[in-house]
Amino acid sequence: MKSLRGQNKKPSWGNTRLSDLLWSVTLLPGLISAYQPVYLGSRPASPFLPPQIPLGDSPPLSDTHEFTLRHIFHRGTYQDPDLHRRLDITPDTRLRAVSDEGVETDVVTPNTPLVASSQPLTIERLADRRLSVIEEHLVTARSSGSAVALSPSDWVMDTLPGPNVTEKKTVVALAMMTANDYIEVPGTGDWQDIHGRFNHSGSFGWQGDGLRGHVYADKTNSTVVISLKGTSPALFDGEGTTTNDKINDNLFFSCCCGQGGSYLWRQVCDCQTTLYNANLTCIVEAMLDENRYYRASIDLYSNITEMYPNANVWLTGHSLGGAVSSLLGLTFGVPVVTFEAVPEALPAARLGLPSPPGHDSRYPQSRKNTGSYHFGHTADPVYMGTCNGVSSVCTWGGYAMESACHTGQMCVYDTVEDKGWRVGLSKHRINYVIANVLAGYDDVPPCAPEEECYDCELWKFFRSNGSEITTTTSATSTSTSTTTSRTSTCKTPGWWGCLDPTTTGETTSTSTSTSTCKTPGWFGCKDPTTTSDITSAPTITTTEPPMTSTTTCKTPGWFGCKDETTTSVVIAPAATLTITEPPVTSTTTGKHLGRL
Repeated sequence: MKSLRGQNKKPSWGNTRLSDLLWSVTLLPGLISAYQPVYLGSRPASPFLPPQIPLGDSPPLSDTHEFTLRHIFHRGTYQDPDLHRRLDITPDTRLRAVSDEGVETDVVTPNTPLVASSQPLTIERLADRRLSVIEEHLVTARSSGSAVALSPSDWVMDTLPGPNVTEKKTVVALAMMTANDYIEVPGTGDWQDIHGRFNHSGSFGWQGDGLRGHVYADKTNSTVVISLKGTSPALFDGEGTTTNDKINDNLFFSCCCGQGGSYLWRQVCDCQTTLYNANLTCIVEAMLDENRYYRASIDLYSNITEMYPNANVWLTGHSLGGAVSSLLGLTFGVPVVTFEAVPEALPAARLGLPSPPGHDSRYPQSRKNTGSYHFGHTADPVYMGTCNGVSSVCTWGGYAMESACHTGQMCVYDTVEDKGWRVGLSKHRINYVIANVLAGYDDVPPCAPEEECYDCELWKFFRSNGSEITTTTSATSTSTSTTTSRTSTCKTPGWWGCLDPTTTGETTSTSTSTSTCKTPGWFGCKDPTTTSDITSAPTITTTEPPMTSTTTCKTPGWFGCKDETTTSVVIAPAATLTITEPPVTSTTTGKHLGRL
C-alpha cells in the first residue's frame, strides 16, 4: 500500500514552474482583498471609512492606561435617521464643552490624558459575538416574544482586562469621560460621512438630533473606551436633544410608555388596554424602532470596533447614556461602568437580550458575571428609581421614570446618611457628582448585585396573541356579612329599643335570656356577672281523629268505577289542641313589692 506521507510533503521553490508563479501573482490581489473586513453599511456606491489606526498587541490583564479623545461619533435618529458621521480629533480641532446647564463654555483642549488602570475581570458572554449573530438573536426574540434559548456551549467565561473599579483614580477618570460632552466649533473640524448617500454638511441642527459617542484610546490602541452622551441637561422640550431623550426615557424606563400614570407624563406609545393592563408586544415594537437610541448604539459600537478590531473595549456613560451603555454591554459582553444611570433591568428584559442557561431572561438583574458596575449616590432620585412621584421634577418635566432595578452590580455612596443630603434632581448632574461625591469620598464603595428587585408589580402584560407572560396577583379580602331578620310588635319605639313594658314577637333564636342588672350604663350593664334563664318554646300538641270512608261500585273499569259512586264518610269529633306553657322564672329587685 502506497504511503500517504508523500502527499503531505511541502513543495519546494525549485520544483515550482514559472507559469504557476505567474498565476499565483495574478491571484494574489484578489486573495488579499477577500480577507478585508466587511463594514456595517458598506456598499459599492458608499464605501465605509477603512481603519487606518495601528493596533497594538493583546494587552495584559493589569496595566495603567493614558486615554485621550480620538473621535466623536454622531448617529442620527429622528430628524436624520440615515446620518452617521465621524470627527477625528487632531491638534487643530477646537472644541467647546457643555456645562450641566447646557451652556457652551470656552474652547478647551481635549488632548489632556486621563489615567486609569485595569484589572482582571471575568464575564460570562456569548462565544460568537459577531454582529450578524447578535442581530439574528434579537430578531428571533422580537418575533417569538422571548429571548432565544441557547445551549451552554454557546456561552463562555472569559477573563479580560477590565476597569479597576476599586481604585478611586480610575473611577474619577471614567466619570470625566462621561462629563466631556464636547461640541465642535464650526469650521475647525472635518466631519466625515460614514454613509455617503446624503450630504448633511449644509443641513441645520443635525448635531441636536441623535446619539453621540466619544471614543478614547490609550497610547498603544490596546484599550478603547466608548462614552455615550446622557440625557440633555434641559428638562423641557426645545433645547438640544431633550425631546428625543424624553421619548427614549419614557419608552425604556416606563411601565407602558408614559401611560397609566400622571397626566404630565409624555405618552410615547398607545399600548395600554385597560387600567394596569398593556400589550407588551406593542411596547417592544416601539422600543426596537430603528430611530431609537438602542439601535443607534449598536451602529456606533459596530463601527468603532471595526476601527479597533483587536482592542479591548470598555463602555461608560451618565444617566440615559449609562443605561444605553449597560444594554450595549449586556448585548456584546464587554465591561461597563456607569454613573447615576437610570435603572435599566426593565428594558433589558423587554428587548430579549440573550441570557445564559439557568437565568430567567425576564429578570436580568439576577444575572451573574455581567461585568457592569453602576456608581451612584442615595440623594439622586433618578439613580435610586424614585423620580416618579406627583411632585417630582421628573414628572413635571414629562418624564415617566418608573423603573427601579439595575443589572450587574451597584456601587452606592450613601450621601443621605453620611452627608445629610436631601434627595433632589440637582444632585444628578455629573459635574456635581464628580466634585462632591466621587472626589469627596476617600474610597470607592463596595459593589453588590441588586437581586431582590422587581419592576411594574401592579401591571399585567400580555402578548398580541393573548398569551399571558407576566401576571401580578393581588390578595383580595372577602368578607361575609350575616343578615338577621326579626319580627316584633312595638307600640312605642325608642332610640335604643322598644319602650313598651312587654313585647310579643317571633325570633329566629330558640332561646331567650333574662338578666338582672343592678348598675345599668349607657351601653350595657356594668355588673360583673349576669344570670340568664333559658325559657323553652311552648309545646303545641294536636290530636287528629280517625276518618273512615266506604265506597260501593257495581261496574268497575280499567281506570276506576264506571257507575255512580256512593260514598259515606264518618267524621270523628274535632281535633283537640293542647298548649302547654313552660314555667317562667323571673327575678325582680326592688324595695316595695306589690300584689300580683
